[in-house]
Amino acid sequence: MFTRAARFRARIVVCVVLLGGAMTLGLACGTSSHARTRAAHLRTAGASPISAGGGFACTLLPSHRVKCWGWNYGGQLGDGTTKISSGPVPVSGITNATQVSAGGDHTCALLTNHRVECWGYNYFGQLGNGTTKNSTAPVPVSGITNATQVSAGGSYTCALLFNHKVECWGSNNFGQLGDGTTKNSSAPVPVSGITNATQVSAGAYHTCALLSNQSVECWGDNEAGELGYGKIPKSPIPVPVSGITNVTQLSAGTYHTCALLSNRRIECWGDNNNGEIGNGMRTPSFTPVMVSAVTNATQVSAGGRHTCALLSNHIVECWGWNIYGQLGNGKTKDGLVPVKVKGILTTTQVSAGAGYTCALLSNHRASCWGANDDGQLGNGKKTNSSTPVSVVGLR
Repeated sequence: MFTRAARFRARIVVCVVLLGGAMTLGLACGTSSHARTRAAHLRTAGASPISAGGGFACTLLPSHRVKCWGWNYGGQLGDGTTKISSGPVPVSGITNATQVSAGGDHTCALLTNHRVECWGYNYFGQLGNGTTKNSTAPVPVSGITNATQVSAGGSYTCALLFNHKVECWGSNNFGQLGDGTTKNSSAPVPVSGITNATQVSAGAYHTCALLSNQSVECWGDNEAGELGYGKIPKSPIPVPVSGITNVTQLSAGTYHTCALLSNRRIECWGDNNNGEIGNGMRTPSFTPVMVSAVTNATQVSAGGRHTCALLSNHIVECWGWNIYGQLGNGKTKDGLVPVKVKGILTTTQVSAGAGYTCALLSNHRASCWGANDDGQLGNGKKTNSSTPVSVVGLR
């Protein structure tokens, strides 16, 4: 088992995905390590229709095609190359996508026929095609024909099925596949005991599912309390999150998890070294705590070590780690409570990645902010920005 310090040095990624049911709504998060500082920082990934992953991001276009930009060493941009791109490039062969989810170093798309295709790094079998060979172009996930949502995590992936069950594949060293083992799988395996899920969110080393009764169950690593079940080291099967019964949306980050409640407030749990659970402190919590001052949220996205929320007035607030400017408030100081992102007033979705954040706007354009050494802000440059910059070439 990796120690926490060793896992931060490892080049592994996390991802979270949420689906709102309509193409204009989604949710996401995930993490990986970070470019020349990859050895020290995890990144996050996200969901449809814009998803910030481990140093790269992807967006779903109105044409049902997908474009990606940023880090590409494993082929996670899907353009047939391993060349980094600081601007969006089209994913080869995808013409009927309804959701995209960027993981640590791989990407997956849900298609109109309810199948899933993935591309990128595949050492742990996270592409789900029965091999461990990387692919710079999309490959179909074996045996998935009835998916309603896909969530690409750090080095694994999960899919929600029509029957409200969940299947996962890829890395499983912390039990994040939820099948009761810690054995990797290059093909989908069913999550134990989940029969009424309405959403799944894959983080770096843990996974959570929203159930039809608005409760949450999580499985995988729990070193920082990210399962919300008290002080257990990990669980390879789902366990209930303590004291939370009115969840409408869910997002798993690297070592923390956040949930949007029916009253439009947000609760988070897990690691809090950088203020990522938003309660004004730096101490972790093994059970859910309320995020300070957020009372009108419509979406939450947990990133690597920061979190962002979309509010009902279409502005975004973020909190947590901010060394690269990923909170978007023009500063690089951590935010222990939510701070307003500057200059974007028409947001329809936000996705917190690893050290950066992206948002979809009402005009179908996108903006990103934070770390940019891999071109993950999509503005044609490789310099960080502590305020939003426009993604170029999406049309």
